[in-house]
Amino acid sequence: MKVENIGVTFGTNNRTIKKSKDQNYSYPAFRRNWAEHASWGANYLKKSGTTNFKLFSFPDAKAVFVEVAENAAVKLANIRERFITVLGLAGAAAGASAAAGNIEAKPIDSKSRVFPMENKGDGVFQVDNVQAKPGDKYRYIIVTKDNQVNMVKDPYSKKQDNIHGWSTVYNPDGYKWKNTGWLEGKDPRRIVRKGNEPLRGLEKLIIDEVNIPTLTKEGTFESAKARIDEIARKGIATAIELMPIENTFSKQWGYDGVDKFAVNSNLGTPEQLKELIDHAHGKGLNVIIDMVPNHMGPDGDYLAQTGPYIKGPGEFGNLLNYEGKDNRYVRDWMTNAALWWATEFKVDGLRFDLTNKTGSDYLLRQIAVELNEHAPNVFLIAEDHEKKRHSITSYYKNPNADHAGELNFIDSSVDNITKGWLTYPWSIGFDSEWDSQYKDAVSRAALEPNRFTIDDLDKYIKTSHYRVKYAYSHDEIGNEDGTRFIPKYMSRHLGLFFNVNGLDDAEKGQNAAKAAQDLAELVVSKDFAKMSDEKLAEAERNYGIHRFISKQELTDVFKTAFAKQKIMLGTIMTTPGPKMFFQGDDEMDLSYFKFFRELSDDKAKRKDNPNLVKEEIKKKGYDTLEAVARPESTLGTVEPEGMFRDIDDQMIEFNADLRELLDKYPVLAKGEMIATYKDNYHMVHAHQLKLDGEELLIIKNFGQGFHSHTYNYAGFPKYGTWQEIFNSDAKEYGGSGYSNAKRNITHNNQNLSLAPNSFTILKKIK
Repeated sequence: MKVENIGVTFGTNNRTIKKSKDQNYSYPAFRRNWAEHASWGANYLKKSGTTNFKLFSFPDAKAVFVEVAENAAVKLANIRERFITVLGLAGAAAGASAAAGNIEAKPIDSKSRVFPMENKGDGVFQVDNVQAKPGDKYRYIIVTKDNQVNMVKDPYSKKQDNIHGWSTVYNPDGYKWKNTGWLEGKDPRRIVRKGNEPLRGLEKLIIDEVNIPTLTKEGTFESAKARIDEIARKGIATAIELMPIENTFSKQWGYDGVDKFAVNSNLGTPEQLKELIDHAHGKGLNVIIDMVPNHMGPDGDYLAQTGPYIKGPGEFGNLLNYEGKDNRYVRDWMTNAALWWATEFKVDGLRFDLTNKTGSDYLLRQIAVELNEHAPNVFLIAEDHEKKRHSITSYYKNPNADHAGELNFIDSSVDNITKGWLTYPWSIGFDSEWDSQYKDAVSRAALEPNRFTIDDLDKYIKTSHYRVKYAYSHDEIGNEDGTRFIPKYMSRHLGLFFNVNGLDDAEKGQNAAKAAQDLAELVVSKDFAKMSDEKLAEAERNYGIHRFISKQELTDVFKTAFAKQKIMLGTIMTTPGPKMFFQGDDEMDLSYFKFFRELSDDKAKRKDNPNLVKEEIKKKGYDTLEAVARPESTLGTVEPEGMFRDIDDQMIEFNADLRELLDKYPVLAKGEMIATYKDNYHMVHAHQLKLDGEELLIIKNFGQGFHSHTYNYAGFPKYGTWQEIFNSDAKEYGGSGYSNAKRNITHNNQNLSLAPNSFTILKKIK
């Protein structure tokens, strides 16, 4: 909406120039001290009972107002038409550039009040001591240089009930933390770090990546506490990583958030999230929150109407203006989001999605610098995927620069970029990163063992020490066809792609994945063992499969897939450094995890083009515009019965025993990898670890060959005597019982037993 001929004068630019005591740097007025970080958005002052508002908007905006309404009066009609009245009532104050202090604005009517904000320069607008209390609703009214009137929510909104609606004044003091010993670092299970010091305890990270909407049937913070109890009871994970809980349209996987400071209101309140984190701490679990600094979600993003926050459109939503014109406060905005989650919600770590897609290494460096200063115990994990570039996890601090000097260096460097000079930070300073190359190597070695996959595993296992090791995350499951490892392996091994219909490869791939999921669920059903061949053939035809697959073949391939999942997890757990698995993989859950997203804009498009639904289903295998997380994606939806009724307990025992070994033998967590060996003919790989006087040897058979007291290899350590302390083929883990127990094993007397898709751990005893 445009309003013509608005006369508004700008306030004075209050920038001051200060110098560091030891350098000739010049600084803007806002120095990123804690008071500055905390000043943005709506800040309720308990002592005075008033609220301060501060917004970064367009530097050339003619005027900015904040409109406040009581909680009961937010359904205001004809708001744009009524704004003509706003300008008439508040124009005088705006023309005078309202000074700080108690400001009263005449209400439009009995439902809301509008306050002009003072222009502080550089696009910063502020008004203090407004009569607004927690629970009141507010929004900003921006008059652009072209007299366009934008009514927008707060990019710093701490509470946002609707992504298209008003922001809410939030008082963060409403929760009293219980596990204060954890917060003070007194609990030895807490993993902490401090800036410019080596990370303490990162090697103890065993992360269970969880998605709140599908963790329980209810999909809320409140219901998740019971699942946290179960995670703690199993005793496998030392940390949980919450997939993004920043506010978005519905209950889904969270990577299209649009309110970077606000909790997803579909999952619960900020206080309920704090209670969940506090509860996890009480159970001895570290908590990591996943942030998305690389893009905005495609629905509910009003940043382009708010100020110069947006760089342009991207694959997943709008990209952010971290290094373009007027970028300074955009970088501060995302940095402040990281500080908000770290300090207000007492998380132990932050994981940043697709850091290689943010478009600014200087933003990442700034986040690390600011976290080092203001939340030095919170560790940072990147998802970078840039072939292990060293800078993401290296940290160099100029010994002659104070905190402000480091930030000034970042600002100056980005200014040079806007002038066309290409510069890069010497180091970024995150503590770890997801190791995608290791992930590809270990998952491919399990899915399709051959000389090339074993070569890759040998290559990347050597360099993954401080990186987060995993085989499957939400991406490898939800971004593909929604199926977990076992259906993926069954589809590949049974050749389902060539035995289902489909108009193209994408549709055939999705149909094969769906058929594999149906087969996996059938195998673990109570009826499978007693099915006749006729009934089985009928079921397979209903799944769209063109060939008959016998009961024995299905049983064998399922058992093989189960063993392969164990060898994947075993490889991860025996590689030093932090480790991760996706929710339910520690108990061999078979439930779907599908990428589901509800976008209201896309729903409107479908009315004009019904073919969009068909195209989406062909691409993903299901409709991504469902209102809530798909019921079959909820953890535990598939309940093993019949002949495989014990596989979940067997998998839990397998992982719990591995965790016990990790606690008992520190060499598994932080040992040096002194040797590896690859047998490309038999698809066997070994790695040897040493820490102080402790040595372990892990021998992994990714092949299908049985070795009953017959396997020997040239790379076995020439000196020392070894004994087996763990075997993944043990019967209590659902294996066949192959073992090397109670034997003294030497280079000249190996004669190892290795079942297909199994591994053994040997300890050097002398």
